Amino acid sequence: MSLLTKKQTLLLCGVILIGGGIFAVTAHSKTTKSATQQTLNLSQTAPITSLDVAKITDSVSSTALSQVGEGLYRLNAKSQAENALATKTTVSDRGHRYTIDLRHDGKWSNGDPVTAQDFVYSWERTLNPQSKSEFTYQFANIKNATAIAVGKKSPSSLGVKAVGKYRLAITLSQPAAYFKQMLASTTYYPLNKKAVNKYGKQYGSSAKTTVYNGPFVLTNWTGTSDTWTLKKNARYANAKAVKLQQLNYKVIKSTATAYNLYQSKRLDAVTLDGEQTTQNKNNPNLKSLSQGRIGFMQYNEKDKVAANRDLRTAISLAINRKQLADQVLKNGSLPAKTFGIKSMLKNPKTGADFTHDAAETSTVSYHPTQAKSLYQQALKQLGKKSLTVTITCGDDDASKKLSEFIQSALSTKLGLKVTVQSMPFTSMLSNVSKGNFQINLTSWSMDYADPIQSLQILESTNNSNMGHYSSKAYDSALDAAEGPDALKPTARYADLVKAAHIALKDQAVTPLYEGRTGVLVNPKLKGVVYNQFNGSADYRTASVAK
Repeated sequence: MSLLTKKQTLLLCGVILIGGGIFAVTAHSKTTKSATQQTLNLSQTAPITSLDVAKITDSVSSTALSQVGEGLYRLNAKSQAENALATKTTVSDRGHRYTIDLRHDGKWSNGDPVTAQDFVYSWERTLNPQSKSEFTYQFANIKNATAIAVGKKSPSSLGVKAVGKYRLAITLSQPAAYFKQMLASTTYYPLNKKAVNKYGKQYGSSAKTTVYNGPFVLTNWTGTSDTWTLKKNARYANAKAVKLQQLNYKVIKSTATAYNLYQSKRLDAVTLDGEQTTQNKNNPNLKSLSQGRIGFMQYNEKDKVAANRDLRTAISLAINRKQLADQVLKNGSLPAKTFGIKSMLKNPKTGADFTHDAAETSTVSYHPTQAKSLYQQALKQLGKKSLTVTITCGDDDASKKLSEFIQSALSTKLGLKVTVQSMPFTSMLSNVSKGNFQINLTSWSMDYADPIQSLQILESTNNSNMGHYSSKAYDSALDAAEGPDALKPTARYADLVKAAHIALKDQAVTPLYEGRTGVLVNPKLKGVVYNQFNGSADYRTASVAK
């Protein structure tokens, strides 16, 4: 995502980024014949932008990579790490050292074995400043990673070594109880050096310039196409467990179009918008899934107007989040209380959810009178009699509805004029990355259940901090959580709550909603593993019943 979510993903107004990812809807084919051939029809709301682990910034691409690639671990339904290429993990030196044995039968689609060195090469390449990866922060726990990312040390000094063809040794500078969950991220996937050298800068830019080690291989993707196909990978180490033969993807931005295709059996599963979810509330084939995603607005603090804290707080207090969730999204999403979502972490002492303890009602609630007063203060501070701000968002249906609701609320409650600038996803990605925005309607999708997943993107040194928020107190709280308190549950929890309160008092971002989604899935589709934290779907063991 981000801020542009990886399976640590960011939604730029409707399109989930960097992270977790847009829920990959799947379908059974419309005829019995195709169903027995184990073919699915799928849709996404945006195209794949890259399959290079160092370049991926959006969840569509990350979702695709998770199906054609494989790392050390994968996340199960409870968002816990289970073995993928790893067979045995030994943790020693008070959580500072991980020794991981790999399967010996992992294969790349070009016939090469998947080795420990493939992980070393991939991670060093991503951290190399020449790669310009936006997700180098994910490696921060590994020795020397941060210094490498800013060019102060050589990539070869990274705390990861191949100690044998199929054994990986990782040295951490900062232990983390959730480190195995991090290693399940696509950012940590291996790379085949021979293929990268062969294709150079073109690696991962099309189906033909990418090699694969996952359950499926990609075909019919040119790098810009709105359709692509996944086919079963005969070289996959556990190919016997893969029942599906082909997955056909098509980019469909309109929820109405996708829903009509589902009803006509040209798609057999579909992610619903709010109205459609309401219409199907009694449909036995409806699944309500958490998205592991926090929707929010980020502000470009290099812009004089957006940098005004009273203005940002006024905007936050003028938005009725319950109305936004219930009347605009209408898909089960919840009003946000803090910069995070439920079920990330519990208070070690009381059992309270993090979102309860980290809530900041003084800035994240609905108080239109106070909002109006703060807006007037902001006008005086800026020397203006009126203001016009621009909200940048994607051109998908969900983004448009959200931006229109916010536009109306700010105009009615504050008298603030709002211009909505919607654009295709790839243009959005480019503009936000370059800082060409004032306010951005966005969201962040999380790979695993821990508040650090969202809080870390607001650190001053984080590559995904597109708004350029900077607070020494905030950075200090997260440094404590990830440093001396990393393996002290109570102290770490207090650090994270402190950081959340600091960011919300500053209105570094304006949290809006905790994302959920309604999905209609044909009952003949069996064996899909849905992650209970972020709703992502694993199709490795899926099949279409006769």
